[in-house]
Amino acid sequence: QRDLLQQLRPAAERIREQSGDGVVARHGSVELANVQATLDAVDPEALAEVVERLSDLDRPVAVVSGDASIGVAHQFVSQMGLLRDGLSLITGNDIAVRREIAVLPGSATLIVIDLRRYDTWVLDALAVAHGLGLWTAALTDSYLSPLAAKAARTFVLSAGSVGPFDSHVGTLALLDLVVNEVAVRVR
Repeated sequence: QRDLLQQLRPAAERIREQSGDGVVARHGSVELANVQATLDAVDPEALAEVVERLSDLDRPVAVVSGDASIGVAHQFVSQMGLLRDGLSLITGNDIAVRREIAVLPGSATLIVIDLRRYDTWVLDALAVAHGLGLWTAALTDSYLSPLAAKAARTFVLSAGSVGPFDSHVGTLALLDLVVNEVAVRVR
């Protein structure tokens, strides 16, 4: 509980903690730890399953991302788009998101990315997908995340930061791993 409370502190508190001494070294240390912790937490069976699903070129793939992680989601979709067709990034208002999920075929794979202070629309989108029986993988900050509760597979991201905002360096490292494994698989 103490760890979770520390993570959920307001950004204003975290801004006041910053100092000028060794900023680059401290930042590098935190980001390296994020990458290492995220990759160390990868379950090989979960990775194999998501890579298999993403490598199946007959299976559509959709990605839903919270606002804070949309940049890494765009990067992932862009790279995956070079490897396969049938890929989409679902964004927009609640009605548009629900419609896009509702028309996905039952064979589709949905990748959901969001961290603590989850966007409500992302949680709602996952609930719709879960209700439709779509296979989902969640990239989130904890197995206790509301995203993890409804996902077939969960990947835990480390998002520590020396500043006020969550880091997505670990998220990017995990998505790079997935893209590289899909590239090997589909050649």
